[in-house]
Amino acid sequence: MTPFALATVQTGAGPAAAIRVDGRLHLLAEAEPSLIHTSVRDLLEDWFRFFDRLVAVADTIASHPDRSERRDRVDPTVLTPVMYPNSLMAVGANYSGHLKEMGLQPTKWDSMPFFLRPPSTTLVGPGATVRIPASTEQFDWECELAVFVGRRLRDATRQEAGAAIAGYAIGLDLSCRDLIQVDNDLKVDLVRGKAQDTMAPCGPWITPAAFAGDVDDLRVQLWVNEQQMMDASTTEMLFKVDEQLQVISQYLTIEPGDILFTGSPAGSAGEHGNRWLKPSDRIHATIGDLGPLDVEMTAGR
Repeated sequence: MTPFALATVQTGAGPAAAIRVDGRLHLLAEAEPSLIHTSVRDLLEDWFRFFDRLVAVADTIASHPDRSERRDRVDPTVLTPVMYPNSLMAVGANYSGHLKEMGLQPTKWDSMPFFLRPPSTTLVGPGATVRIPASTEQFDWECELAVFVGRRLRDATRQEAGAAIAGYAIGLDLSCRDLIQVDNDLKVDLVRGKAQDTMAPCGPWITPAAFAGDVDDLRVQLWVNEQQMMDASTTEMLFKVDEQLQVISQYLTIEPGDILFTGSPAGSAGEHGNRWLKPSDRIHATIGDLGPLDVEMTAGR
């Protein structure tokens, strides 16, 4: 079985699905004409039927190296993989090192904290895609394993939740630290602090679960302008990926194509002398063999 990944790329006709095999992107519609009008979200909505077809496409591409010289090989602008899910969910306080960084006990909480982002405005792909909000002076990074769901979940068992995972990518949970804590009775504002436009880069492509390795033991690394800021492991997760989906499904219906950001390890700007992100700063993030995800900061309005 040939490993592959799925991406969404910009073409003259608009966003289109692409399949990545042996380090090269191929337009899916040209690699498999029967999928000409099929988006990555369409694939996720019927993932366990489409997966075998995608394996066959990847096998065919891998067995014909000359395809790389044909017109279906592309090197275009890569967008965020799913445009756009019904839900973009995010779990917080989920790495022992990050809790220590915040001055908290590195133990699993009885109630798992999670929140929702507005997916169509916060999700962006790689490149110069992030606009730093004009309202913040403390723009920070977090690097997270992003989970793509391929089956509807409601009141799921942990086993059902794990079986519903289609694949993984890298998510950046960018945060306005000075806007999260507020001086009112609620004390926390996750909209201004974490859900403004372009603050959830994700990608660059989806690696199917079958090819992602042991997601409970992946190295998480992040650099800003070639300076390493994070070096941790998903072994630090307090709520594992399948458990996170199980818990959330008790409160929300999770649909195929939905995305879950699973928490960030230590190494945010506060641990590096309050080195907040500024326009032209570049983030390079890797998780295991996923990605890498590269984004650049621009000035917001």
